[in-house]
Amino acid sequence: MRPACGTCKRKYLSSSQPTRSGTTVMSGQSLRINSGTRMRISSNQMPAESCPNCNSPLQRIPNPTHPNRPAKVIIFGAGASAGSTKVNAPPIGENLFGELANFDPVGWGSIPDSQKTVFQGDFESGMMRLAQFDNNKLPPLQKSMAAFFFQYAPDTQNLYRKFCERLKNTEQSIGLASLNYERLLELAIADTGQDLEICLPHGCCNIFCDGATTDTLGAEFPGTGVTTTGLIYSINDRSQFNYKLAHDSFPPVMSYFEPYKRVTSGVNFIDEQKQKWSALCEAAKEIYVIGIKPRPGDSHIWGTLGSTHSKLIYCSGSNGALQFKEWSQSLNRTSEDLILDGRFEEEFEKICDLIGI
Repeated sequence: MRPACGTCKRKYLSSSQPTRSGTTVMSGQSLRINSGTRMRISSNQMPAESCPNCNSPLQRIPNPTHPNRPAKVIIFGAGASAGSTKVNAPPIGENLFGELANFDPVGWGSIPDSQKTVFQGDFESGMMRLAQFDNNKLPPLQKSMAAFFFQYAPDTQNLYRKFCERLKNTEQSIGLASLNYERLLELAIADTGQDLEICLPHGCCNIFCDGATTDTLGAEFPGTGVTTTGLIYSINDRSQFNYKLAHDSFPPVMSYFEPYKRVTSGVNFIDEQKQKWSALCEAAKEIYVIGIKPRPGDSHIWGTLGSTHSKLIYCSGSNGALQFKEWSQSLNRTSEDLILDGRFEEEFEKICDLIGI
């Protein structure tokens, strides 16, 4: 059983290895608290009998369904989300900067033109450049990115929704993972009346860490120089989510979209999720990689996939297929791996047939 608050609707996500809450400032970096701003460090990882947010008595709800050593694992990326719907689809990486700039002209839209060009060419390179020259901008921009992704929700025709409907009718042991910052898969699971665990190695826009919080936006710190650990919880209520972003300097538990996938908040959660991903791959017989381009630099994802003895079924369009073949050949992967040339929306029925749902 895990704690949840019936009043403010927070769900607290317990770590398998609870740690003390705290904030770490890397050597050569600094965290500055402006005058009049209070900073709170939570006492420990696990909530007591009262909700740390609203002080209401906590309820105990069942843990999400987590298959024991699932034989099949599916991991979704940005390409899957972009192809999951024809209406209001979240962007893939190459289109992300332009949409963020339109969404937040004061933040993302005000980045100097010289840096915009880098972002438009390769988002991860843009983030690296920003971290190098103006690292303190990363946390507020990360909060803006979280708000951008929070707005997406699946409609009744969304492929995640259809996929989750089919999961309800199977008795197979299937593990789910996502690299996406939006909540489409999570909301699709809830909309279909299920409570399934999702492995989130890069976090998500609605997950927060109360290892350290502020009462205003009066703290300044480098995004890749300060980390927090502590109590992890999710927020799906829009008003609570907006309030949290508006009153706390720390961003949600999301890896920065840069080559090293570094994180400010909730390092304990991200580390745990990476370990869960490795465990899922180690136990699986088949791993479905959907809508993700090979990024060898993401060793926590692609290093694990490269060393697994599981059969890989890959789907991310024709360009992704070529990149996957090159990656696979560079590692002398087995010919048993299956590559689908189409995108998620084109191969949806075939993927479901292969999975057996």
